[in-house]
Amino acid sequence: MTYPSVLRHLPLLLGSLLCAADLPPVAGDKAVFAITPGVVQANPARFGANIDPPAMSHWSTEPWHNQWWSGPAINPITARHKGTATAGSATTLEDDKGAKISYFDVFRSGFFDGGTVAVYRLTDGVVSLVREGRIATYEASKDGPNRLTFAEPGPAVQPGDEYVLTTVRREIPTAVTRTYADNPWWLLGNYQLEQGTEKALHAAGVRMVIDADAPPGGGTGSLRLTLPGSEKPVRVGTWFMSDQQADWPRLNNGKTYTVSVWLKQAGMATGAVEIRVGDQATQSVTATTAWQQHSFDFTAKPPKGTSRFDLGSAEKGVLWIDNVAIVEKDGPPAYGYYPAVVDTLKRFRPNTLRLWTLQENRGFGKALDDALAPPAEANLSFRESHGAGATDPLGLHRQLELCAQVGTSPWIITSTMFTGQEQRNLIEYLAGPADTPYGRKRAAWGQAKPWTAVFPQIKLEMGNETWNGMFAPQGFSGRGKFYGAYSDYMFRQMQSSPHWKADRFQLVINGWVAQTGSEEWAFGASALKACPSAQAIDIAYYTGGWDAVGLIASENPMQGWMNALVYSRRMLAPRAMEFKKTADTIAAASGRKVESLVYEAGPGYTLPAPGKFNLGEQREGKSLAHAINALDIFMSNLRAGYGDQSFFMFKNGHYWASHNRAWGEHIAWKALGMRNALLEGDLVGAEVRRMVTIDLPEAKADTVSQSNSANRKTKTFPPVPNLPLVDCYPFKQGKRWSFMLISRRLDGDTPVELELPFDPAPAYAVHTLGGASPDLHNIDSEVVTVVSEQRTDMTRTFSLAMPKHSVVVVVAQER
Repeated sequence: MTYPSVLRHLPLLLGSLLCAADLPPVAGDKAVFAITPGVVQANPARFGANIDPPAMSHWSTEPWHNQWWSGPAINPITARHKGTATAGSATTLEDDKGAKISYFDVFRSGFFDGGTVAVYRLTDGVVSLVREGRIATYEASKDGPNRLTFAEPGPAVQPGDEYVLTTVRREIPTAVTRTYADNPWWLLGNYQLEQGTEKALHAAGVRMVIDADAPPGGGTGSLRLTLPGSEKPVRVGTWFMSDQQADWPRLNNGKTYTVSVWLKQAGMATGAVEIRVGDQATQSVTATTAWQQHSFDFTAKPPKGTSRFDLGSAEKGVLWIDNVAIVEKDGPPAYGYYPAVVDTLKRFRPNTLRLWTLQENRGFGKALDDALAPPAEANLSFRESHGAGATDPLGLHRQLELCAQVGTSPWIITSTMFTGQEQRNLIEYLAGPADTPYGRKRAAWGQAKPWTAVFPQIKLEMGNETWNGMFAPQGFSGRGKFYGAYSDYMFRQMQSSPHWKADRFQLVINGWVAQTGSEEWAFGASALKACPSAQAIDIAYYTGGWDAVGLIASENPMQGWMNALVYSRRMLAPRAMEFKKTADTIAAASGRKVESLVYEAGPGYTLPAPGKFNLGEQREGKSLAHAINALDIFMSNLRAGYGDQSFFMFKNGHYWASHNRAWGEHIAWKALGMRNALLEGDLVGAEVRRMVTIDLPEAKADTVSQSNSANRKTKTFPPVPNLPLVDCYPFKQGKRWSFMLISRRLDGDTPVELELPFDPAPAYAVHTLGGASPDLHNIDSEVVTVVSEQRTDMTRTFSLAMPKHSVVVVVAQER
């Protein structure tokens, strides 16, 4: 996901805009558009969405796939760190400034011993690989030294070189991390000791390690749990379900589920193990001295209280655990998608789905092989606290499979921490024949044909929001030029693959809405200039955000809703136009084509955290007014020539969600879906003959620092005269014509006339998304829907009454 930065705090300002005055008067009596057949944008892309298929969470999400336990994989832990060298030699690399080689003391001496390091250098605008090799010793501490020693000498490291460290561990000794130092039981996030018992059990001798011994299909590890013998069972697990909120995730009530787990023991008296599935079921099994799978069924029911899934024993000895699963017995195949999820996406008809399976925003990287492996066989990813977690609940194959089922193209975020070889391996996986090493990995899933033969295009984006300092260490905050050159190096590695297909891939880099101009210091412009292989650059547009709860706050609520309705036209559209102009100018100067994209957009919210949930904020962000505003910037960008635009995000629930808990559509999703479902063919011209407008006065509002909410500044916004309240987007496909009308008006309906360039057939359809109040939402149920009706009075000069704060699509036929 994306978080706001300096100029992305603009949504916060809207809370005070207009609050000192009445609503501006509306000028004009109607809106008149002369439709012209000239093509403005040929067959523009339908809107897409970000997806990140979730694992089961007791408070946040239920899975889209049939595997209801969040921790099936117990395998070694992959950890990565990226930074900038401050000094070095032929045998050493030092980073002793800022986050340092320790990343704020998360990693301490010994953590990366035996791991690998890759070093990159920017010279004359071009990044190259300086060296790769093994790490003999890794020294890191708060007071230093902060350096590594290479196992073999090589080219000398210089200040400013970028490095990426990688290691794979089976245990996390307390001496090698700050965050685990006082919590030696933190190893696996899904296999935690019961809360409040950890210290006593650790003192009694309970130990956990990822052992190399694994059952069939268990990857390269299992959990070895050393038990001291106790009066009560020593249990490992995590929270599974809760009744704290009525709409928190649940199993499918009344359905039969199968729990399965592989167990093995040594030195236990009887091997007695107890498995608890929250408050749903409890089962006793007997582990033997050889790996054995145990399974049992239970019928799901509504939960009572908050409970864990866990397993354990009171006996002394050693217990091995692996391949834990909870699968709905009569549901899809294990890890298969529920049809309702696939069908819901199909109805939206997305042009692309932006996939996160290779990306780790705020963590410590992933390895490509982990994202390509079956979930139960994949390595885990290191987390700063509470133990390692699954690299991804499903992996890349299953997400590409979903794209194929939906009939859309994938937009893959690839990691900035991957090595050049991993980037080449990714291309081989996507485009290579089945007899190549990574083609065989794909074929092992049953996909012998390359994915490039399935999809017309695959987007490959180098990182996510690499400008954002909150997402260190994966990003390049304040270093757009280095990021661009680094991306170019990685793209060249991809292109060097013998399986590269130029007509099947689009290479994408990050831009930043806070710096949309062409200045040398502007992140996007400097990155694009330094990355000649980039074919697209993207940007995000949110309305609201973690520090923008006050978006609609006002002494007069209607003034606040007006602020929301005009926000995209007033604040976002000018920046979007500048961003595209910058990209087009740089592309023209270098003799190439660069497409402008939107990687994330939609209503924004405060960052979720325990105790911070605000239902009022959810209602505001999911309101009819915000939905119209979101559609406004999507359509404005479409007309300006943007390519793919991706809503954030497709999921059910609260915050950045397309659907409510029952998979009913939030209004913003409905609005965007009207474009995808109803507007076909080319966007043609709409000349404004008459318009209803308002004059927005100058406004002042507070801005808040991203890093320090107490740091407030006052910003003044100039007046906006003659802001139009209705927009028209006509589309033509053969003899089929469709017209989208968007009303930003708050005080009443607007007479609208369309002057058509053709003789229409009398029959036509009208599809309306609207409601009596701008604060309507679909959180509890679908209060706001698209109402469709058939009429037979279409004329060449067509008139209708456009409802206030609404979206209307008219579909007609040429005689």
